[in-house]
Amino acid sequence: MPPLAGEAEPASTLWYRIDERDDAIEVALGGDLDEHADFAELRARLRGRVVLVLAEVRRINSCGVREWVNFLRELPPAVSSVELVACSPAVVNQLSTISNFRGGASVRSLLAPYVCERCDVEETRLVELAPRAADTVVPAFDCSRCGAALVFDDLPERYLSFLREL
Repeated sequence: MPPLAGEAEPASTLWYRIDERDDAIEVALGGDLDEHADFAELRARLRGRVVLVLAEVRRINSCGVREWVNFLRELPPAVSSVELVACSPAVVNQLSTISNFRGGASVRSLLAPYVCERCDVEETRLVELAPRAADTVVPAFDCSRCGAALVFDDLPERYLSFLREL
């Protein structure tokens, strides 16, 4: 719902946390990627190998897609490589839908949705991509609550469709 006349625009709910290591700068991002996302400060702090941990990105709207694509396109020359890890289902959806959503970044892992039909619990599980990304398959997991086999909660060929382009 848009703000009423005189009300302030809502602040971005997108957050990030930076962990500078010897071999890379790891940035955990979370929240909503929308028209309020501002990557200027983050972009200025990046150099070398950058690992973007996207597990907690909840929602991405069309304006957020634009902000993200511009962020990746306008990274400073000091950034030598970008890796996307633990991509949330929201991110995976955009990777499968928007051809330039990953820019020049490489995708290393994603979170996949599963459901336990015995105890009706939903879980996301980390899936590491195969060395040749197109060879990645949806692995089997057991429910953390009851131990029954989890069922992948999407169509694998649709959820992993972006891997054909890697």
